[in-house]
Amino acid sequence: MNKVPLTKLQKEIMKEFYSMEKTKVIFDKVERDALWKRATSRDDAFDFPFLELKCPALSHQIIKSYESGKNIQSAVFSECVYAQTFANMLHLDNFYNCLERDNVIPSNIEELLKSYFLYPRYVYTNSDKSRMLIQAGGCNGIDSALITAIDLNIFTIEFKEPGAKTSEPDLPKYGEDGLLKITDDFNERYPQFHDMLSEHIGLNFFEVIGNNIHDFSPESVNIAVTNNYSKKYADVICTEDINGYLVMLPVNQVSLWAEIEGEIRSAGRNHYNVWTPNTLRRFLRELGAVFNGDIITVNKDRLGIRTERGGNGKISGYKITPLFFVYVDDCDDDGSSVTFDISKVQQLNPTVAGKMFFKKLEYNNVKEYYNF
Repeated sequence: MNKVPLTKLQKEIMKEFYSMEKTKVIFDKVERDALWKRATSRDDAFDFPFLELKCPALSHQIIKSYESGKNIQSAVFSECVYAQTFANMLHLDNFYNCLERDNVIPSNIEELLKSYFLYPRYVYTNSDKSRMLIQAGGCNGIDSALITAIDLNIFTIEFKEPGAKTSEPDLPKYGEDGLLKITDDFNERYPQFHDMLSEHIGLNFFEVIGNNIHDFSPESVNIAVTNNYSKKYADVICTEDINGYLVMLPVNQVSLWAEIEGEIRSAGRNHYNVWTPNTLRRFLRELGAVFNGDIITVNKDRLGIRTERGGNGKISGYKITPLFFVYVDDCDDDGSSVTFDISKVQQLNPTVAGKMFFKKLEYNNVKEYYNF
């Protein structure tokens, strides 16, 4: 596989990064996991003043999760921690929360960010705001941008944990036949997955129920991982190495440093109202369900359980199959069976993803390889 050359922007930002003293991330994986566990358990004794001083973006994200009752994703922890570490390296010591304060970013920079599909959340700046590291959000944009205000020079950055997905879009919904469907709209929006999906024409999600697909050629997975960031305008990725140091890599050379994999999940994270009602009824009949019009009764021992995200073990729903579930709150439970309206059942959508694992990454090896 030929190595893709670095762009001028990649060379510039990586040269600056590796000219600075190597720096460990402010919270390593063990510390982040401990913080995440406390945050998802809604620990009343959480030390927010300490976290506000060390990583204010993460403090704000956790406070939001407390207020909303929704568990914070572990990837958000690493994004905030990596961004703060990079800001510390650049001596961008002033922090602003764009979600609570307007007019932090000059209008011309805001317009530039919009062209990259970036919506600012947090900003790290030097004293005169001549340089800004902007932590952003938006499903079509990248994680962050480093901008020099005077000439609008912009470097775009993705923050990724050592084991991460590049992206995981929903696949088009299959029909009652269960067959993988690829539409022109999907190919236009996610061209990086074309080759991976072409290798599994004829895939039937009802036949692989409960299983994920990992059988792809290295070439198709490399396209999915590399082109994902090209489409999202990213220049570099920041992650942490095996010793906890922040590392910067060019997005078009990820395969030099990571083990990459492809995956089709038959049941992804997102769920919708059932779109294959005939198949749902077939599965319910196979479970011995009793039908009273649209009201269904099933023995509990025939159902699986879903638990809330965050590891607290609380049951949130019952699985009819790995593809279908119903929320506990939508069920009447008599102890041995559950009864629910079939219209309350949810169906999980399949997804496709490229994944990367930096299992042997070391800061010094990267610096020496690029001769910075």
